[in-house]
Amino acid sequence: MTPDVNVLVAASRADHPQHAVARAWLEEAVHASGAGAAFTLMPIVLASFLQFVTSPKIFQKATLIEDAVAFIDAMLASPGVQLAPLGPEWSKLRQLCLAKQLGGNDVSDARLSAAVSHPGEYLVSFDRGFRKLLSRSQFTLLVPSWAQPRPGTSRFAGDANRVAL
Repeated sequence: MTPDVNVLVAASRADHPQHAVARAWLEEAVHASGAGAAFTLMPIVLASFLQFVTSPKIFQKATLIEDAVAFIDAMLASPGVQLAPLGPEWSKLRQLCLAKQLGGNDVSDARLSAAVSHPGEYLVSFDRGFRKLLSRSQFTLLVPSWAQPRPGTSRFAGDANRVAL
């Protein structure tokens, strides 16, 4: 399982509107990784996380770089959490960009999708745009806190590949 940058940003910042949903998912996923569930952090996501949370253009009170790095270090220090290697996703990225005629901001989503699909991981995100890049077996959409789930449904939308508690 692999979180998108939007999940990490929301989980790390108490002032983010999706903090509660993202933090609960992240804590469940890290806990499950200690029991053997796969949990992989992609280098591109970590770099984007540092870029976003430390930007005063995005947050009035940006996260200090030391605090942002400590957040990542805490995840990486958890049993079962691993850092993905870089590089082998190029052929899949090339294929996605050409097949879907992607450009601009869509390229970073395609790069993450390629990185996720190459080693057989799957992505968890608030971003519905990944639906056009990944199959249901490769992607779980988190439902934002403002979206009311129907009675008897999970707060997670998408496939059955979510963390079971």
